[in-house]
Amino acid sequence: METQKQEPEQIKNEVQPSDIEKKENVSEDGTRLEHIKEALEILYKTFPKAFVKDGDIKPLKIGIFDDIKDRASSIEGLSLSKVRSALRMYTTRLKYLYSLKAGAHRIDIDGNEIEDVVNAEHEAYAKEKISQINAKRNVNKKPVRKDNKKNFKQNRVQGKGARKPFKVDGIKGTQDNLKLGTNVLVLSSEQRFVRGVVAQDASKDTVRVTLNSGLTLTLPLDRVLLPKTSN
Repeated sequence: METQKQEPEQIKNEVQPSDIEKKENVSEDGTRLEHIKEALEILYKTFPKAFVKDGDIKPLKIGIFDDIKDRASSIEGLSLSKVRSALRMYTTRLKYLYSLKAGAHRIDIDGNEIEDVVNAEHEAYAKEKISQINAKRNVNKKPVRKDNKKNFKQNRVQGKGARKPFKVDGIKGTQDNLKLGTNVLVLSSEQRFVRGVVAQDASKDTVRVTLNSGLTLTLPLDRVLLPKTSN
């Protein structure tokens, strides 16, 4: 009798890529991650009742990969290797793991409940994974500094020599004027403006900007200004 703890859902057997599919995934890790995210977005849009991006997530049917596989060939931008990777990403997220409660009904690709339910072993595995993820986050979280530097900074700001907030006379960024290559000023989390360049034409609400530091961010339009040029 097998005693080794198994992973829930498709992860153990169905989401492991074959040798042929591994050869398809020889791109750089960053590029491949973007492809997986794109594939997951396709699953959200194509099967919205099964793959929930925002809202109440329910456990998926075991073997749902086979159902997706039957339709994948007709979906543009979706390969079997991408489906496997996207499915693994979806079923190992905290929101999904929290849905694995013993007795909860699973759903098929169309969001219909089936007779199969989550068993106690899968719930126990999910709890273990949740603990591991949270423990890893706590390790990576920067400790809060409780020394005198914080008080020193507050005293300096409140004192006579405190530096006044940096004010910028700029033009409000819009979808029309935030075009690729445009020099801009970005309001940072420290409430000061830093310089950057538009990396992609603005959409309705956001724009991608590469800061002079090399960091590229997607920002709301109200945090971006065009510097005024003197006449």
